Amino acid sequence: MNVQTPISAADLDKSSYYAARDNDHKDLLIYAARESGRSPLQIQRDFGQISKSHSRLNMVEYIRNGLFRTDAHSDADRAAYISNDLHWPMAHACNDQSWSGAAEDKVLATMLMEAGGVPVPGIVGVIDRSARSYPSIDKITTADALRDLVLAHADSGIFGKILGGMVSFGVFHVTDADQTHITCAGHAPMRYEAFMSDFVGDNPYVLQRTLRNHEGFAAYAGALATVRMINLVTDDGIHCPQAVIKLPQGDNIADAFWRPGNLACDVDVETGVIRTVAERGKFEVTFHEDHPQVAGLMGLTLPHWDTLREINAKAASLFAPIAYQSTDIAITPDGPMIVELNYGGGFDLPQYASGRGMLTPQVRAFFESHGYDFGAERKAKRGLFGRR
Repeated sequence: MNVQTPISAADLDKSSYYAARDNDHKDLLIYAARESGRSPLQIQRDFGQISKSHSRLNMVEYIRNGLFRTDAHSDADRAAYISNDLHWPMAHACNDQSWSGAAEDKVLATMLMEAGGVPVPGIVGVIDRSARSYPSIDKITTADALRDLVLAHADSGIFGKILGGMVSFGVFHVTDADQTHITCAGHAPMRYEAFMSDFVGDNPYVLQRTLRNHEGFAAYAGALATVRMINLVTDDGIHCPQAVIKLPQGDNIADAFWRPGNLACDVDVETGVIRTVAERGKFEVTFHEDHPQVAGLMGLTLPHWDTLREINAKAASLFAPIAYQSTDIAITPDGPMIVELNYGGGFDLPQYASGRGMLTPQVRAFFESHGYDFGAERKAKRGLFGRR
């Protein structure tokens, strides 16, 4: 008899992520040739040039950003793109790496921001069966303890995410629960024991009350949206070259752009006005004139924008040793809240959302000021999120 090994929620999401991220080289060439009217050989030659430049774009990025459409991009436009595969070496060049854990550990980051007066979602518990303790936070190690906590927060609901996780792998939203079963969005009811052993697996999870979107844009998202602020910390202050709002669509419970159907919109950093509506297609990003179902998203001014910028700068200053960082900020009925602060921040999202390269003269000068050499020879080595 064959016994199937249970697959955790995080592993299921990783499989979906890779399926959405990667495409066959041949299929990419065929698509670009059909769309542009150019031969596969011409496209391959053009890609070879840009992949060997400072940008180091891989084929998926080259096609997804539409750079095979040479008539739509000037040489300067194309030169502003940078591969997400370079994210980690560029981030490490700028940042004090000893601060990585403080940002990526969601409990530590929340505690530090809370102590610094930054509004953050409250943590109602942590699922963790290791020896680690959590001051003033309920630590859940058994199925019975999880049941008691979930039922105690039945009115507000619970959202769970891996304590050190990235790009929303393994997240869950509890939609119903009783004495014997827990139900999460998109999944059949599970007994608490099976949820702990199979769904959660060995991953420690942070549990938070479910947040809601501000009514000013709630109609455009099926679950909690967040604004990604790209932060450059300098001696002159916090500079934010780009902002993007990520909008979950359909049954998606998380806003990560790799999830099918989700939207990402470039936001004017000064005004909070939405300037693009982007969706990730199979091969290339599609730019819509407005929200595909609900008109009014394009040109919308996000609520509480000045307050959002203030708390972003406050949080960024608390983590100033991370000179290149990003924040994910929810705009709730009670105002903006920092959901996460990231050590670094992928280059792919702001480029996909805006339709322009991230490497402006200001951004390039910032990385060069920290010693990063764009002309250095590097071997492309792609891993999860470009991490080496």
